[in-house]
Amino acid sequence: MAREKNVPCIISCGIWPGVSALMAKEGAESLASKLRSSYCNDEEGTAAGDESTKETKAEIESIDYSFFTAGTGNAGPTIVSATFLLLATPVITFLNGRRADKEPWTEMKQIDFGKGVGDRLVWLLDNPDVPSTALYLNCRHQHNDDDGDDTANVVPNVSSRFGTAPLVWNYLFGGMKVLPRSLLYNRNAMQAFALFSEPIIRLVDRLVGATNAMRVDVTGCVVRRDGTKEGRETVTLRVAHDDLEMCVGLATAAFALEVARSMYGSGSEDDATPTVLPGVFFPVELGKRARENILEVVKEDAFVYELGK
Repeated sequence: MAREKNVPCIISCGIWPGVSALMAKEGAESLASKLRSSYCNDEEGTAAGDESTKETKAEIESIDYSFFTAGTGNAGPTIVSATFLLLATPVITFLNGRRADKEPWTEMKQIDFGKGVGDRLVWLLDNPDVPSTALYLNCRHQHNDDDGDDTANVVPNVSSRFGTAPLVWNYLFGGMKVLPRSLLYNRNAMQAFALFSEPIIRLVDRLVGATNAMRVDVTGCVVRRDGTKEGRETVTLRVAHDDLEMCVGLATAAFALEVARSMYGSGSEDDATPTVLPGVFFPVELGKRARENILEVVKEDAFVYELGK
């Protein structure tokens, strides 16, 4: 219907999910280019002058999302009640090419979010970026003089984790899982509980701040003509802001602006070509120009901005 009405539409488009998927796409393209370039300069491939370099593939094997928000990020009870709902929701992950649902708030990891945030503990939590990235990211790129990309969709391993501060809140969330899922799924009850706890929530926010940090790790390797894999490398991308509410606003506005420009134009000849075509898209499906435009907006006021270049 969106295509018929000539309307561009992007879904799941905030800071995460949303910008985080753009980070994954940026990392995947950067890593694929790096791997192809390294292999094409390989003495074995260039000296022989054979066809092997034309069939070299850079395959993305895994994408790991990690997120940290201090307190509620100034979002207040809303993010608390939303987290309660997610604690009752099986976590979608992808493993060995297939969807694998897991128990929420398990498989803890310690993740370095960069300068000013440091190491934080994170746990599995459901995130729409996981299935959209796994299913819609073109993760196998072929080096071929006649055809730039191999469109075969090799599904990478994908998972997403989240943690908060103070540390005790993480264990409180883990303890909430003992409650019946029917209660955790009760939006009215969870919102009422969050509102009841608002004075404590606001006090904690004042003590720990509102930092939001994102990290995306993209791992890939070279696939030779005979199917053997080698040259495994990982690209790490990090973005952090002082305030969750602020960066959510930036991200949402950036996506909306990109859609508006595509529908109505910006008045500039340089922007005459729409970056978002009519239809409904996940962020990971957007093209390079749209991705770069949105990431440039999100860069504003970021105290960590590392895109793995």
